[in-house]
Amino acid sequence: LGRKRFCRSYSIAYSTKKFRVEASVIQTRKIAVVGVGARGLTVLERITAIYNRKLNGYELDVHLIDPEMNGQGVHSSSQRQHLLTNTVPCQITLFGDHTVVEAGPPQNGPTFLEWARAQNYRKIAYGQYCKVGEGLDTGAVIEENEYLPRALLGEYLTWVYEYLISHLPAGVHVYRHKEMVSKLCRVNNNLFKLTLTSGQCLVVDCAVLTTGHGQNTMDPIEMEYLKFVNDNKDSNLHLQYLRAYPLKQLKQIDKDAVVAIQGMGLSALDVLAELTCGRGGKFIEKEKGEVSYLPSGFEPKIYVFSRSGLPLSARGNNQKGIGGKYTPRFFTRSNINRLIENARMKRGSPQLEFEQELMPILIREMCYVYESTLNGEWSEADKFEASEETGTIIRHLFNPLATTDEFNDMNSFTNWIIDFVKDDLKHADQGNVSSPVKAATDLIRDVRDNLRYVIDNRGLTPESHKYLLENFVPTMNRIAVGPPKEKNQELLALIRAGIVHLACVSNPQVICGKTTASFMIQSKDMNHQICADVLIKAMVEPFYPERDDSLLMKNMLEDRLIRPFRNGNFHPGGIDIGKHHNVIDGDGEPVQNLWALGNIVEGANFYTFVLPRPLANSQAVQDAGKCVLNMLSLLDEPRRR
Repeated sequence: LGRKRFCRSYSIAYSTKKFRVEASVIQTRKIAVVGVGARGLTVLERITAIYNRKLNGYELDVHLIDPEMNGQGVHSSSQRQHLLTNTVPCQITLFGDHTVVEAGPPQNGPTFLEWARAQNYRKIAYGQYCKVGEGLDTGAVIEENEYLPRALLGEYLTWVYEYLISHLPAGVHVYRHKEMVSKLCRVNNNLFKLTLTSGQCLVVDCAVLTTGHGQNTMDPIEMEYLKFVNDNKDSNLHLQYLRAYPLKQLKQIDKDAVVAIQGMGLSALDVLAELTCGRGGKFIEKEKGEVSYLPSGFEPKIYVFSRSGLPLSARGNNQKGIGGKYTPRFFTRSNINRLIENARMKRGSPQLEFEQELMPILIREMCYVYESTLNGEWSEADKFEASEETGTIIRHLFNPLATTDEFNDMNSFTNWIIDFVKDDLKHADQGNVSSPVKAATDLIRDVRDNLRYVIDNRGLTPESHKYLLENFVPTMNRIAVGPPKEKNQELLALIRAGIVHLACVSNPQVICGKTTASFMIQSKDMNHQICADVLIKAMVEPFYPERDDSLLMKNMLEDRLIRPFRNGNFHPGGIDIGKHHNVIDGDGEPVQNLWALGNIVEGANFYTFVLPRPLANSQAVQDAGKCVLNMLSLLDEPRRR
């Protein structure tokens, strides 16, 4: 992949010069994409791949609306380098390749890795990357399986945006609005009127909502925490309640404060990085993969806790290349379809029970992969029966504490966690193909499209959908979608350095301690508690349109243009959409010229925040492609009068 092919210099033209023809021959259609992060960028990429002025018969004005940097969304290029992506760079792209079906023609473009190498980024030290001059040999070439800073990903996304703008097909004219939409409503002739925060109004034929991650207003428990802080601030000047993001707000925490982080997932790792590396501390790589931490002296004392009491398992070293995936033998669409038909015949509904009907198949799949990897021989799937020992090992992965003796005190629990993380790191070093444990857990990522197939669009009963999100997904995230192993090495280093401590075992309780003017963290499973000045909620909430703090969502709900997604009486989050991603309005009718993609529909769809992966028939590119194909087809029709 040559640099010249993808790194041409150009000046961005937000509106290109129009090819003038008689209005009676070529009309202009107008669309708006609200939100230009990774999802909005994928829509633009599919427009540039699919639109053809000769075939479509009209010119296309595309209004891209987002106040942030082009294409970046939450992946801001201004982030510090200690905040890493959670996917290796060879498995990230924004271009639809030949493996993507029913989404329009493929389009060539570099992966994140190819772009970073072409830009001459090099690794110059542990966790540090910089762009070096032409012909210089400073630093190490970026490997395909190392985890790069999210800031570099933000630069890549902006580069993709600029590349697409400079390669627009004839007839497409892009207009960039760096502000927010405050109102979107229907007007005459099935058009939409968008009011921007500046007061400017746009009238378009179609719109796509790709607004990404929002910010919910405080829930009742959080309001109680804030009231507690306000009532007791005079007694404890360090007393605060914060959410994890934006991370820059953590600068206000004094080094003499005691901090408790609620959650032990990826967001918690971001908070830890910001309170340590972000304050001048340094991780030093030692021999045999160990890492030590050199404090700056500005770190607060930090406690971590979560419902499970367990840190995330590290990702196994990638041995599957760019697009390699395990092909399931049991958790297949044909078996899922068979279950759906059985449910329809027995219960009169195609909805499935995840725990009773799907989980046993997934566990059998994991047992099959574990045993086959362990034995170095893949037996016939039809004859496979897991041994009792294998079943015990797989169940232990889902709930390690269930098969562990009770702990006498927090020291014994901390030592157990350290050994648990060390053992997991050994499996991670072996890789996601060679390690029986990592091969078994990584297959969950590989069958994620089949999970979507059964979960999307109310595929589960309401009770089962609730069970999935509250029980299975946190466990899946812990064992299969964890951080790079370097992050767990860093966690151990912080524990050894006395910076990070475990607050409690599992099943924590947070109590507002009025007598101590502090947050008290204790566990139902052990007579132990700690007091903290600062409580940080390091858990990303689902998007709830009725709680979202944006004026756009508030107005669309009031105008009944959207409605919250519900599966029976269960509201997992997100807005309601049809199977083709058309928004469902307040009357339950599909809005034919309004689509929604990404986190805004997390609820109706499953795991929408994954970036496209090359050579893997990416679901994100599929969804964007189908949306654009339907939109252009709709625009082909004569405008209704």
